[in-house]
Amino acid sequence: MEQIKQHLSSKLGKEVLSVDFFTEGQIGDIYIIQTADESYILKTSLPSDRLQIEAKMLQDINKYDIPVPKVYAFSETYLLLEFIKEKGLGKEAEELAAAKVLTDLHSVTNESRMYGYYYDTTIASFMQHNEQTQYNWGLFLGQMRIMPMARICYDKGEISKQTLVRLEGLCRDIYKRIDMSSITPSLLHGDLWGGNILYNIKGAVLIDPAIYFGDREMELAFIVMFNTFGETFFNAYKEVHPLSQDFYNTKVPLYQIYPLLVHVALYGSTYTGQLEEVLKRLKV
Repeated sequence: MEQIKQHLSSKLGKEVLSVDFFTEGQIGDIYIIQTADESYILKTSLPSDRLQIEAKMLQDINKYDIPVPKVYAFSETYLLLEFIKEKGLGKEAEELAAAKVLTDLHSVTNESRMYGYYYDTTIASFMQHNEQTQYNWGLFLGQMRIMPMARICYDKGEISKQTLVRLEGLCRDIYKRIDMSSITPSLLHGDLWGGNILYNIKGAVLIDPAIYFGDREMELAFIVMFNTFGETFFNAYKEVHPLSQDFYNTKVPLYQIYPLLVHVALYGSTYTGQLEEVLKRLKV
């Protein structure tokens, strides 16, 4: 522990007084680092590029003046971040703050009009493979999101061969279900459940991103799935980005498949029933 303190002290340019266990993350333990005047978050993992990718994602979001924790240092085994001191704002104010952050985030696009990202990103403990040349949203969603995660679930024994075949058929026909011409690439957080957005006196702050460029309503379907925000959020969001006519009937169940597969891969049968309900709703 003393060696860790010394290393972090050199990175911060001031003495680290304590390293205290905070919580268990998807890929490793998380600690609170304390100096005489500041607190920090230290995320850890076995040697890999996961935390380096998270650092890059946070830095990329920050380029657009979207509030995220500041990155202080990172390596193959740790990521040192700003500690966000939370302050409850009340439900309405929090939903308005969330709407402001997400409308700003979703207003970010890219010159090449591509889907995916410039490098492979992560969600939870899984890699999200991206392509820099994919200009068809339906193909990207099926080939780079739904089917890779479906195969992980199948290999884990969490979904049946029949379900895998049904998903393959769905992905072949995504272009028949939604109007591709109305969709443009938006920068998505990618994993926006309630625990990944914090609030303080400045507003909302995004943490633990899983970014890529996609249909912004992919993010909204995730929000609906977990009931993260309510009417106040959606009313404010729609003032900037109106919802498509097929959002609730078609896009919500279709776009919930990928995050549900991620949760099936992580937590197993707890989410397979919900996945089946969505597939039935889509008549798959």
